[in-house]
Amino acid sequence: MIILWSLQEQQATRPISDNNASRKFNNLAYDTQIKDLKPLLGFDMFQDLIQNPTTTANTLLLSGGTYTYNGITYQFEGLKKVLCYLFYANYVMDNLQDTFHGFVTQNTEDSTAASSGDKKNLRDQNHEIAMQHWVDCKHFIECNYANYPYFNCRTQNNRLITL
Repeated sequence: MIILWSLQEQQATRPISDNNASRKFNNLAYDTQIKDLKPLLGFDMFQDLIQNPTTTANTLLLSGGTYTYNGITYQFEGLKKVLCYLFYANYVMDNLQDTFHGFVTQNTEDSTAASSGDKKNLRDQNHEIAMQHWVDCKHFIECNYANYPYFNCRTQNNRLITL
């Protein structure tokens, strides 16, 4: 499946450790699209977006920009920004290493692993930022509905599954 944003865009918005970037980005980005973006857009629009990311309408939705509706000019950051923050929220919680002895977290004498509560707070903060950007994207889609006929804002699937 196509990944809708790049590692460079992720690093510019909400950077992750260089040690993990090349190793984890593609798999976690894919998971983020399936777990978080697909329920927001609905099945049909998600399929249209991943199959046709370079159409004029989808490029604008992904990258953001400005639009005018009822005489008011709005600015929105685009779905890539939503994805960057959702990815980071997922990344914060994805720090277990699979070993012969089971799942472990790395701990060195010079550092201490963040507490579960600290990680959840950071996850929740990034999730909330993502949702605020999503509200802007949804408004854009609704104001330009003719360009996004597959979007169904009334679907019950428009919710996120949180860890």
